[in-house]
Amino acid sequence: MESLVDGYLRHIMDEVRDDRSGSVADYIPELAVVDPEGYGLSLCVHDGYTYSHGDSAETFSIQSVSKPLTYAMALRRHGVTAVDAKIGVEPSGEAFNEISVDDRRRPKNPMINAGAIFAASMLLPASRDVGRVDVVAAFAEILDFYSGCAGRQLTMDDEVYTSESATGSRNRAIAYMLDSFGALETDPDAAIDLYYRQCSIRVTTEDLAGIGATIANGGLNPRTGRMVFSSEIAQRLLSVMTTCGMYDGAGDWVTSVGLPAKSGVGGGILAVLPGQLGIGVYSPRLDEHGNSVRGVETCRHLSKDLGLHMFNVTRESRVTIRSVYDLADTPVSTEWSERERSYLRTCRDKIRVYELQGDLTFAGAESVQRRLEADIDRYTVVIVEISRIGVIDAVARTMVLSIKRLLDDSGRRAALVDPDGVVRASVIRHRADGTAPDLDAPEDLKGFDPALPHVHATMEDAVIDAETFMLKHYYDQ
Repeated sequence: MESLVDGYLRHIMDEVRDDRSGSVADYIPELAVVDPEGYGLSLCVHDGYTYSHGDSAETFSIQSVSKPLTYAMALRRHGVTAVDAKIGVEPSGEAFNEISVDDRRRPKNPMINAGAIFAASMLLPASRDVGRVDVVAAFAEILDFYSGCAGRQLTMDDEVYTSESATGSRNRAIAYMLDSFGALETDPDAAIDLYYRQCSIRVTTEDLAGIGATIANGGLNPRTGRMVFSSEIAQRLLSVMTTCGMYDGAGDWVTSVGLPAKSGVGGGILAVLPGQLGIGVYSPRLDEHGNSVRGVETCRHLSKDLGLHMFNVTRESRVTIRSVYDLADTPVSTEWSERERSYLRTCRDKIRVYELQGDLTFAGAESVQRRLEADIDRYTVVIVEISRIGVIDAVARTMVLSIKRLLDDSGRRAALVDPDGVVRASVIRHRADGTAPDLDAPEDLKGFDPALPHVHATMEDAVIDAETFMLKHYYDQ
């Protein structure tokens, strides 16, 4: 059965798919011939588990999504103080390829082309005598770093590189402008060549989601366990991506989507929810800002429907499952007959309790649901205990309650211990706000039935419910 998360992602893509506005980038010949219908979406959560839909395995050139990664390499090599002296961090309010600097003749930030070219130059020898061997060596380091962030070995698209090199007069002009100010410490042609190479690296939406999860985890790749860069660098990337990552559309993006992000004219968007997950979207038709039309709208839906806005005041604990145990060591309720009690003693290990803690939003609920699905063959009845949950948002509530249908369909039972009425309060709070589609929600929840069957105020009541279900199986045999 399709998971609820997969259902949400599929629903969001279905909502956005028919938008065919915008056009592919045509100033780079190789980008002008891509299939404009391509559309992929991947979401990588904090432990590396990835959900993917559509053309998620299709490769495309990373383009400007590379900028935060090369900036991270410059920070790692030279330190924050040295890099800040050369590249600003202020939003430019200008197009990505604007030929502009601040009053100190620094590129305004590392997310526009001027700043990205300068960041690339800082990976080359500080000498005017830089040859092709130096560029190739620097690019090998870039490729290794990007691959470490993605969690697999990446490659460069030679055709895109050749196409950009032949048509990149504006970027070449930017490099020479920086050189005319005396800013570059290396050969401008070498700097621009390295920049073209980094933009030509091929990625998938799964790669972008993995890179996003690495940034979300403070530089730790959740798929490989490799620490690619420091948490201080991750913090800097998140800050600059928030204010500058979507160019002159950054203000609208932060307001309506609220995720640190970076777009590229290849059609990719990388978005990050700090501490929780990374998102990769691909669709090559671009808007007037150079951002993917479908990509922007997909992220807007993800933020709204799944409650992912980073300024959402409800944030869950990193460890959502506090403990897991069965009832093997607990006594059977005294209200049953001795024959019934004897049977219940033989199957106490098939009643499993999961205690949750913290404020519960999408990422925490996803982790809980996936754990329950993975353990499904180990229990007949599951009791989810949420007395330590402070707030549960609409999406998380739907996901927790959807476990009831999953288990009903497999001949099992789910009960919820909710002594403070957190779930009931969430149902009332979100009764008509349409925060998220209740995809695959049990029928008795679609109408927000206040009865909420199998939701109990005490663990004792939940255990009685579980024992009743086990005895029903006993008598049905």
